[in-house]
Amino acid sequence: MVKYMTISDITKLESGVEFIEIHNFTTGQLTDFAERQKRFAAQITKNWDNERKAEWITRNYLSLKMILSSTLLLNSAEYAIEKNLMVVEPYLLYYSLLNTSRALLFSDPAMEWNRGKMIRLPHSKVINQTYDLIRIIAPEQGREIKSLLENVRGLRELFSYRFPSNGVKGVFYQSSEVNIDEVISACRLLTELAQFNSEILQLSCEKNCNVKVEISSKDLEIGFIYEDYLTSTNIEKPESIIDEEDWYRLEYFIRKRMEPVNLLWTAREGLVEDFFYSWDLEENNSEGKFDPGRNWGLLLSPL
Repeated sequence: MVKYMTISDITKLESGVEFIEIHNFTTGQLTDFAERQKRFAAQITKNWDNERKAEWITRNYLSLKMILSSTLLLNSAEYAIEKNLMVVEPYLLYYSLLNTSRALLFSDPAMEWNRGKMIRLPHSKVINQTYDLIRIIAPEQGREIKSLLENVRGLRELFSYRFPSNGVKGVFYQSSEVNIDEVISACRLLTELAQFNSEILQLSCEKNCNVKVEISSKDLEIGFIYEDYLTSTNIEKPESIIDEEDWYRLEYFIRKRMEPVNLLWTAREGLVEDFFYSWDLEENNSEGKFDPGRNWGLLLSPL
């Protein structure tokens, strides 16, 4: 293993990200993977138009949100463990790992968007495609990630559908224990690979997107309108929930006439702070309450 390689030497972008878990791969493995991703990115950016621009602004934003959601879930899991609230552990660990897997797939230039259908990939497909992507870099790590994903999925399903009387600890006496530190490391690895992909796409845009392409809010609707989940009070779209915060953050790229940038640069300070503290009860000042914004850089952090 090479511990002190410079990721920017491979992606060719000084993003300012602190890479930790990605050092489990060798320089050669990451260099080969980067060349593959650059070829796929070039196929996109050399044919740049409003549809592709809207797709990749949305995909980067969704990838970042999956990372932030996993951060919130993992911080919640740590807090729950501290407070002996073990009943939520299977759910928090599984969805944190699933969401960072989705973040990786959103960032992959080889992965078909399919007009947004990618957003609703079933869990089994997310797991298999995450495995398929990581094994391109290193087959052994791919198998390890898939095994962990299947293990935490099984734990979540066990306590969703059967609920053994012995609880989580009783189950671990008979099977391999799911360790939160192992899950955090895996989530961080998936996050760093998503960041790696986004750096490659950004530089490909800078190289090949020579004509400014204009897009509108309507082009980005899939990123802030949530259809077919809940019934809303929206008269025009009663089957849809519209998130004004998501709309505002995506509109930023239109206002600034920006092309897609890497995930850390997308994670502007106001965006991150607003995301976490939307989960805070302002009137609750009780001692020892959960702080949604604690350790926001658990998975994606600057140097």
